[in-house]
Amino acid sequence: MYFILLMFEGVLRKWMFPSFSDPLLLVRDPVLVAIYAIAMSKGLFPFNNYTIGLLIIGFVSVFIGMTIGSRNLLVTAYGFDSMFFHLPLIFIVPKVMNKSHVEKIGLCVLLLAIPMAILMVVQFRSSPDALINCGVSGSIGTQIRGAMGKIRPPGFFTFITGAAQFLAFATVFIIYGLWKKHTYFWAILVAAGLSITVSAVVSTSRLALGAVGTVFVMVGVVVLYDRKSISRLLGILIPIGLILVVATNLDIFHEGRQVFEIRLQETGDKGGGMLGTATNWTTRAFGDLSGGIIAIQEAPFFGAGLGVGTNVGARVLSGQFGYLLAEGEWARVVLELGPLLAIPYLIIRILICAALFRTSAQSARDGNALPMLIFGSCALLLVVGQFSQTSTLGFAVLQAGLCFAAQNMQKKENDFNSFENEKLAMHRKNTIMQRGCSAYAMRLRKNMERDLGSENLF
Repeated sequence: MYFILLMFEGVLRKWMFPSFSDPLLLVRDPVLVAIYAIAMSKGLFPFNNYTIGLLIIGFVSVFIGMTIGSRNLLVTAYGFDSMFFHLPLIFIVPKVMNKSHVEKIGLCVLLLAIPMAILMVVQFRSSPDALINCGVSGSIGTQIRGAMGKIRPPGFFTFITGAAQFLAFATVFIIYGLWKKHTYFWAILVAAGLSITVSAVVSTSRLALGAVGTVFVMVGVVVLYDRKSISRLLGILIPIGLILVVATNLDIFHEGRQVFEIRLQETGDKGGGMLGTATNWTTRAFGDLSGGIIAIQEAPFFGAGLGVGTNVGARVLSGQFGYLLAEGEWARVVLELGPLLAIPYLIIRILICAALFRTSAQSARDGNALPMLIFGSCALLLVVGQFSQTSTLGFAVLQAGLCFAAQNMQKKENDFNSFENEKLAMHRKNTIMQRGCSAYAMRLRKNMERDLGSENLF
């Protein structure tokens, strides 16, 4: 449900229930509350160093926000929701999911990429004032413009940022499907590959291009950790090349490329080619770090108050859209919480990202490329992603959880289930089983019963 609502939150807020757009910002929260409640009842809630640190910082931030900050309950609550409430889900996902579950999620993403591409093409070719290009609450003409009178089509999402993050997520499973043969049907991979290529071009978004490119960079990282996989690398180049050849011969690709090139000229990236575009994107992605460092020198010691720097905070406190403090994530966090709380909060996000990379690298050494590919899609979102944007927060949390879950191999769960089934069978036979008996011992006993007969076993 969390995944489905993340994919279609924009559909709900733009077209289906535009008058309820504001409360639908929190549409995933009831599902999250249910997940946490079930996890608590099953003893699966992750009381680890990360979540304990987040809870302490979060509750102190709420107290400060309600006393010397904004003193606005709605603003403070939304700030807590966007910065703290969703992050424990990262550690619940791997407790209940394994690699096979992640592969099934990937199949859903690949299938969604096809209607996503069709919708983005229609949005790209439609007038900026068309209903299909409306924003949240059904607002007309509020989408971000690209070039030549075109918008940057957001697809199912409210803005182009959600579409860019989705395209990176889908690219993960295109590469993985080609990397690990027979995971997905080839027809689905071809259709989704063409869809992602066309969507990236008509998006006219450097963010989308950079996000997809980062996932491809992770292929090289996988090969670096697992030299034997270089043959698989060569095996995916041919189908990717064929997909690009087909895509580049489509009329919509040429149309999108023309608009994209004009936009690059307007932003000054055209002369630098792909290297210039990549440099610009990298500067934007990592420039937020320096913004946060500068904000430390300017921020009040206890900050302006939790949630003040979000869009919701701006609307409630000033009645205007925008950012009251800063647009960059690190600067916003520092100005909201103050250096005392912001620095440990940001360190926790960095440490979660580092843990993802460390465990993904180990999986890559063991021949499992999927975690590292997912890491490439979510790493920057975890560290510098704007969590005040619901789609960015959702993609960061969900993908980080799936990255951990993809490291749980199906074989482990099968062994556990097999052991549990054998224990149940022994109980039904009213026989005595020694405590702490391993799955191997149970299988050995079963083979001996078959060969000798259970009455002669002892």
